[in-house]
Amino acid sequence: MCRRTRLTTKLKRLLISRYGFVLLTACLVICMNEIVCYEWMVMTWPNIDSLANKSTVRKFLLVADPQLIGEKDEGFFGLITRNDADRYLANTFSRANNYVKPDGILFLGDIFDEGLSASDDEFNRYFNRFDTIFQYKSRGNKSIVIPGDNDVGGEYYGDKNPYQRQRFSSYFGRMIQLYRQKDIEILRLDIDLRDDYLKTKQSRVLEETQSRPMTSAFRIVLNHWPMLTRSATFTKSFLHDLNPNLILKGDSHHFTIHLHDRNRSVTEMLAREFLPQPVLPIDVAQTRYVHEISIPTCSYRMGVSRIGYGVLLLDTATKSAHLTILSTPRRYGYLYVYATYGICFVIGFIFMLLCPGRSIVTYPRS
Repeated sequence: MCRRTRLTTKLKRLLISRYGFVLLTACLVICMNEIVCYEWMVMTWPNIDSLANKSTVRKFLLVADPQLIGEKDEGFFGLITRNDADRYLANTFSRANNYVKPDGILFLGDIFDEGLSASDDEFNRYFNRFDTIFQYKSRGNKSIVIPGDNDVGGEYYGDKNPYQRQRFSSYFGRMIQLYRQKDIEILRLDIDLRDDYLKTKQSRVLEETQSRPMTSAFRIVLNHWPMLTRSATFTKSFLHDLNPNLILKGDSHHFTIHLHDRNRSVTEMLAREFLPQPVLPIDVAQTRYVHEISIPTCSYRMGVSRIGYGVLLLDTATKSAHLTILSTPRRYGYLYVYATYGICFVIGFIFMLLCPGRSIVTYPRS
């Protein structure tokens, strides 16, 4: 008993000493920034159990613009910034994946930040980091990955190179491909901002879909770039050929929903940044309307305030669809906490050098 009392007394003295105080506050800051903030985030996510637990519901986790940081543009602190961004993606994705337990994961382009300029060796290292974060290889055919402009070009005139597209395909599969899963059809596309649908992509799309046209209740198109806000000729031809009722995209880094009225050839925005309700029903039964949903980026490095993952729930029995967004923490705020603590640590260290032997408080000797 006496030995335990002495041990407790020594521990208390350590904690109130200058070294103990630094150790304690450091542990608290790290715990808050690396554990508590993520667990608190999960507690704020909308409850989807009433829908997700139905045997007829197929669940999809939507991942947009992770843009894994490259090795060229980060400068002296590149190793630190890459590791922090990768760790953030791994922390948020693993929790989102456990929360949803998806039947499929849809990656909506811009997988890498420097994919377009990467050498083959660099691209292979980027892919290995992607696999480490998202466990891509172990998921087999549960994941569909489409390219973005940072992966293969397509945002500006002259930045497209067939080799980059071939390289991306060698890692992630064909650029244009139709998947069928019960009453769900998912068509992955690669139609960039500079493509003329009628001249460059229509023949390839029809080649993929003509022998087995999209006729299911859920006809979903994946394309990194927007489809409904282009020219009337482009939109009309595209919708006529494929007849989708839902388009999922990335690119903008922001969450938006656009609705296209095929009768009036008019597209309007229904939502931006916020959902009208935590779990939004989407009417996919009416052939007159087509929804295009832009999923927010999941990377804090994109400089937007609202980041996270999308969740799409498709009920094959009722032919109904629901959407929600799983928001993730604003990492920069927690990095500022680290910076503030680092400044305070330096000031405290200088104080300890100038005033050796001082404690935070005086504890009576026993």
